[in-house]
Amino acid sequence: MTKLNRLAIAAGAASALGALAVAGKDVNASIGGRPAGSRLDRLNRSAQYRAGAFHNTHRGTSSMPTSQRDVLRRFRDNADTRKPKQPIPVVSASRAPATTGLHVTWFGHASALVELDGVRLLLDPVWGDRCSPSRHVGPKRLHAVPVPLSEIGHVDAVVISHDHYDHLDMDTIKALAGQSDAVFLVPLGVGAHLDAWGVPAHRVLECDWEDGHDVGGVRVTAVEAQHFSGRGLRRDGTLWASWVLSGPSGKVFFSGDTGYFPGYERIGAEHGPFDVSLMAVGAYDPAWRDIHLDPEEAVEATLQLRGGLLMPIHWCTFVLAPHPWAEPVERLLVAAASNGVPVAVPRVGERVDVSEPPALDAWWELA
Repeated sequence: MTKLNRLAIAAGAASALGALAVAGKDVNASIGGRPAGSRLDRLNRSAQYRAGAFHNTHRGTSSMPTSQRDVLRRFRDNADTRKPKQPIPVVSASRAPATTGLHVTWFGHASALVELDGVRLLLDPVWGDRCSPSRHVGPKRLHAVPVPLSEIGHVDAVVISHDHYDHLDMDTIKALAGQSDAVFLVPLGVGAHLDAWGVPAHRVLECDWEDGHDVGGVRVTAVEAQHFSGRGLRRDGTLWASWVLSGPSGKVFFSGDTGYFPGYERIGAEHGPFDVSLMAVGAYDPAWRDIHLDPEEAVEATLQLRGGLLMPIHWCTFVLAPHPWAEPVERLLVAAASNGVPVAVPRVGERVDVSEPPALDAWWELA
């Protein structure tokens, strides 16, 4: 081997090690922070927090090892059905902000923009190419983002349901913090991640269940959900929540990520009825019954909430479960029709006027 070749190999190895170091640094940053000081004090005062972790009101069984092995087998068996055969249609036209009424724009998965009486609230925004701590590995998005984050316009508040990577994306949060003066409403403990990413503390509002804040005349309230949390090796160190958005022109229920539990009737009685409910319908599996709604459970929960128009979220964008790609919406429509629940299934990026929802056009059959 010539000296020149040895130098080239050494240079390549050094470059690879440098790339790994940068990737490792990015992963560590993306994991976020751990609550301390006043944030930890608030955790300790929460009825949901004990023995160093948050707990659901109702006990679940989703971490059973045998069940997880079954999930892996289903992933192998259903590999050819989990992605669309054709490109997913995306609506990318820019629009002026809606100054009146209630409008919802779904950007894929659980990301949505609610425009209520001119107040613009961005829910679980994930603009990253992967929902992962790494930019190089992990579930990759199946469609382009409809609108670049820099063109989304003014945002009054960013609302986060919990800290899993498909709902809380470091790069998206950092970009929004830099390009807007939005406040960030998050469940207890999640503020520590935002602290680590440079979001000013005065713009971060942490909420326990039933805590709320006013944003430009819209009341934003965290309510009970049944799920879990964690970005690194530690689980359940931060809270999870669904959210209620209430203004003069209407009310919105945002499920975030949750399983079915006997609390929806109470939430509906205390906070409803709702004009529209953004309900998670995908990423379900028999092993995860207590932490992810399936389509039929989403319909039942909407009925108990008195949820109005049902808009399905938490499907389409990332492969996170072994079920077929379009199955969530197909099962949802059957269950909704049987129970008289109105449904809107907009294309990714399409803005819905809740008072005049679009007719169903089965666009998912084209993908």
